[in-house]
Amino acid sequence: MRMPYREVEVDPVRQASSSRRLNVGCGQFPLLYWTNLDADPQAIADIYQPVPPLPFEDHALDDIYAGHVLEHMSREDTPAFLAECLRCLVPGGRLGVLVPDTREIMTRWLHGAIDCVELPVGTWHAVNDLDSICELFLYFSAVPPCPHLWSYDLGTLRRSLERAGFQVTDEIDRYRDPRIPFGSWYQCGWDAVKP
Repeated sequence: MRMPYREVEVDPVRQASSSRRLNVGCGQFPLLYWTNLDADPQAIADIYQPVPPLPFEDHALDDIYAGHVLEHMSREDTPAFLAECLRCLVPGGRLGVLVPDTREIMTRWLHGAIDCVELPVGTWHAVNDLDSICELFLYFSAVPPCPHLWSYDLGTLRRSLERAGFQVTDEIDRYRDPRIPFGSWYQCGWDAVKP
């Protein structure tokens, strides 16, 4: 069921009784027992609003997950978003960030890999075709249909998290992490904690 678009003012009583885990950019893949946030009124979310800022008080959250969100932000907006995550997390709180792995994507393209990626269901993109790579990963993103504004690999993503004040702890398992709706070679991410 799709939730209608609405402006949301966070009610402190509702916030205190809701999950202390936030899934930012949930799209059509909300996480159970998390508060799901997305700017898209077609998403399956609890809160509809663009980020930054995050609609929570300081130290209100234990966990934040942002799967395939940062690449849709400009290079200038990403530090503001990560600062908001740092503000909202309790000390020791965890931030998980997953992005397209540009290094792996371009390595496979350079080597003429015969891989194909199915996104959305029924639409196939050849990894050895630069038009497909640009459409799916670098510029447009067919899922959801909105532009990618920046690219990352594990090194640049780690640097962004550390510059924001996080301590990077573990690489996210791009295939089996339970927060990921579907695992794949073309994504990478880190878990980090607020000191």
